[in-house]
Amino acid sequence: MVDYNAQAVELKWQERWKEAGIFEVEIDEGKDKFYCLEMYPYPSAKLHIGHLRNYSIGDCLARFKRMRGYNVLYPMGYDAFGLPAENAAIEHDADPEKWTWSNIKAIKKQQQRLGLSYDWRRQIQSISEDYYKWNQWIFLKMLESGLAFQEEAYANWCPDCHTVLANEQVVNGRCWRCNSDVTQKMMRQWFFKIKEYADELVDCLEDLDWPEPVKVMQRNWIGRSEGTIIKFTVKGTGEEIPIFTTRADTVYGVTFMIFAPEHPLVSEWVKGTEFEDDFAAFLEEVIQEDKFQRTNIEHEKKGMFIGKHAINPVNGEEIPIYVGNFVIYEYGAGAVMAVPAHDQRDFEFAKRFDLPIKVVIQPYDYEINGDKMSRAYVQDGVMANSGEFNGIENRRAIKKIGKMLENMDK
Repeated sequence: MVDYNAQAVELKWQERWKEAGIFEVEIDEGKDKFYCLEMYPYPSAKLHIGHLRNYSIGDCLARFKRMRGYNVLYPMGYDAFGLPAENAAIEHDADPEKWTWSNIKAIKKQQQRLGLSYDWRRQIQSISEDYYKWNQWIFLKMLESGLAFQEEAYANWCPDCHTVLANEQVVNGRCWRCNSDVTQKMMRQWFFKIKEYADELVDCLEDLDWPEPVKVMQRNWIGRSEGTIIKFTVKGTGEEIPIFTTRADTVYGVTFMIFAPEHPLVSEWVKGTEFEDDFAAFLEEVIQEDKFQRTNIEHEKKGMFIGKHAINPVNGEEIPIYVGNFVIYEYGAGAVMAVPAHDQRDFEFAKRFDLPIKVVIQPYDYEINGDKMSRAYVQDGVMANSGEFNGIENRRAIKKIGKMLENMDK
């Protein structure tokens, strides 16, 4: 058997590929297009085995699509901005710019040696002016259009990397990069009004070949923008809390409100009260949970009363205000009106904290009792316990109640 010299064979063919430019791609209207994009690496150090796994998958996909006749755009770049690269440079007592560029050079050499089929003419670095000028350009366009704004809010913070983290970068309450415990830090930060595109984003989920549980989580996270804003007044302070809902037909069944623990109003309300210490402990516990998991209907419901009440605008009833782990500050107003008879998460929360369950939509052919329910009734039906709207179909009641609230300026 002839020995296979992998080093020699790979170098030979990699040089041939380079000379022939076989991975370089130009516009070809006669072929179907395919864009293969991986997460660009942080050039804070050289590549490790985890990178090899990730980029091998992308390379296999790009090669497969080429063999299927697609015109494949497969670029590579380096996400060089941010504190991780700077912190690594400081740790090695090196100039951050020189350290970063040397790592980019080393990583590129590793990727070329692996034989990854990138079109290297399209290489980008996020620290290059000809790249980040377009980041600045699109941000200014969004700012001019009123889609960007600043606000104080909690952010995932890694005390060792000295940087904020995306929700996806927090794994079991720890930093994905250094494994340090992640804390929540109140910071003034920029936000984009992605809710302006909520309907479009939800509709596009149907075109994605994703597992259905993931798409359900995304639908819950994004939400639709068609609905009613109902203003609840906080007893004792007069503050108005605007709550967005797609189910105005259930407003008579609201028996409590739930705020996200990260909501800045909550910290103000509990300050100096008997609830302050317990709330601080609860907040510290909840912020360690993955935000996507918090919205999962199967996730354990946690919460606590914070000593405040709100007034239901349609019937004047006082309802207690809780904080709950399944409400996310970044979504809507960071608070929800809880209708336990007709929402499963609210139902589970109400059962856990012995809160009233008021049925306001009865099935067409039988009657349910809130005290005897084993789960929320989420189907359509006939309005009940809803004043002048009793007896009409709930879907018809949505617009009628919305109109009433509009006339009330609520």
